[in-house]
Amino acid sequence: MEKSKNLSVQAVGIPWYKEADFLRLRALFVDGQKLHPTFLQWKDAAEQLHKRLIRQGVVVVKAYIDPDTFPAWCAANGHDVDANGRNAFANVEAARVLRASGQMPT
Repeated sequence: MEKSKNLSVQAVGIPWYKEADFLRLRALFVDGQKLHPTFLQWKDAAEQLHKRLIRQGVVVVKAYIDPDTFPAWCAANGHDVDANGRNAFANVEAARVLRASGQMPT
């Protein structure tokens, strides 16, 4: 059997936060109350998701969200500062990382 020359890489970006930014981001997000109340609770859940996706063979990119630049990114890209905006940003970042590594066509 001939192997496909068009193998695709399944990748996903996960919104990721620095501990120093977590409370500020939580207050900034329109839906911040839906996030875990503490950084450690969020980090535990996010790391479990990260590990599960990797076990499934998915390339996972941690997309760090900067509270100083994220609202402007959302505005420029037609997103609210919410889960949809976070996920869109994370997936754009995943695509950027894959392109830079040569795993995704430009």
